Amino acid sequence: MLFPKQVLKPYFQFTSDLNGERIAFICPSGYQYVVWQWAIWAAGGVAVPLCTAHPEHELLYSVTDSEASLILAHPKYEAVMGNVAKTVKIDLQVFGDSDMDVQEKAIPELFDMEITRPALIIFTSGTTGKPKGVVSSHEAITVQTEGLVQAWRWKSSDRILHVLPLHHVHGIINALQCPLFAGATVEILEKFDNNAVWQRWISGQEGDSINVFMAVPTIYSKLIKHYTTGLSESDQVAATAACAKFRLMVSGSASLPTPVRAKWETISHQVLLERYGTSEFGMALSQPYEINERVEGTVGLPLPKVQVRLMAESIEGSGKFDMDVTDEREVPGAIQVKGPNVFMGYYNRPEATTKEFTEDGWYKSGDIGIRHGAKGYFSIMGRSSVDIIKTGGYKVSALEIEREMLSADLGIQDVAVVGVEDEEWGQKVAAVVVMNTDKELDLQTMRATLKPKIAFYKVPTLLKTMDELPKNAMGKVTKKALVPLFTSQA
Repeated sequence: MLFPKQVLKPYFQFTSDLNGERIAFICPSGYQYVVWQWAIWAAGGVAVPLCTAHPEHELLYSVTDSEASLILAHPKYEAVMGNVAKTVKIDLQVFGDSDMDVQEKAIPELFDMEITRPALIIFTSGTTGKPKGVVSSHEAITVQTEGLVQAWRWKSSDRILHVLPLHHVHGIINALQCPLFAGATVEILEKFDNNAVWQRWISGQEGDSINVFMAVPTIYSKLIKHYTTGLSESDQVAATAACAKFRLMVSGSASLPTPVRAKWETISHQVLLERYGTSEFGMALSQPYEINERVEGTVGLPLPKVQVRLMAESIEGSGKFDMDVTDEREVPGAIQVKGPNVFMGYYNRPEATTKEFTEDGWYKSGDIGIRHGAKGYFSIMGRSSVDIIKTGGYKVSALEIEREMLSADLGIQDVAVVGVEDEEWGQKVAAVVVMNTDKELDLQTMRATLKPKIAFYKVPTLLKTMDELPKNAMGKVTKKALVPLFTSQA
């Protein structure tokens, strides 16, 4: 496969194949993001997109853990990334929107690049709580993209409104690479805004109407609320008419609550397509494109070139998922995935990588699934670990949050963080604390203290205090016993 070697040169003075060097970059969602990502790939580098919502210490972690050799930053992030670059002693180059006008001056050179080379590192929280860099090859990204383009029937006449973060698979592959691969048009909002989305849909004219949309359930909940309370009656009529013309609307990254699915269908006349994937393998399962084939509560069947199996314990409680129940119905099993879409491994973590694969080469997703009906559609039953919480489309580690809470000056003696089911967020992040003697803690104080330390979506929104956390004989907190504390609150 041939790639232009010096596309980056006008901006970053690269003169040769980067040969797998990691280039970290941070900028508002938009055209500049695409230029940087593709230029890094074209120059033979590995793109490491940074989360614009992360505080400085999390950005520092991503840059350090990926061993980035250069940071590219928009002026908006110059100050924070300047601190990061100074700490790790690497170069920082800052480029604004106006610097993107020089692309026509680039004279590309072509060179051979193996499709098996690493292309992308995105970070995901593991059960140990430490974010791990997921390394995907050009081949994996290509397979993931081609599979979705085929399954979701992308075409050059499509136009998608992109509102998702660009440091996750959902935003990077599903909503950006797929339309670009098909030659479609992508409009990107720097930040999700309820009214902006509705007004853009309403204002669509012949030739520039949006006809594809993808989001997490939380966004659909917010759009429903704004439709009901924030739009005039005439705008509601126009909004429904605009939505009815869409050819595809997708929901993912978290389970879609039945009330949200039903209300959205009433408002938009669209039946949301659900799919299942992770950072490690992109999308593995998808409901059918045909609306009348989409079954509520399921995520369909494997995508092209992707193998999915369910493995159950032959001896209950053994922890060994060694019995293949993929062809069974209504029998739960651990979801395992295999194929060229699967990632290369966790960056610089060979032991962690080995641990997540079976001896016969299947990736262990950590999710539990089950199959239904004659067509055998898959459903996701949940995480096999209570320490991973999915909130608003983000996957966060309870252990990471617990560490931050214990290290903060809050007077906390012991803490457990759990996920509480919620219609809007999928799960809310909830904390149960044991306070030191003569210390008290309220939700507002806790949130104000944690916001500068961790990403906003990781900060608990629910709080309870106990005299002692319930623990088993091994000294581990029995978190399932804590969730009912928040039932009435959730």
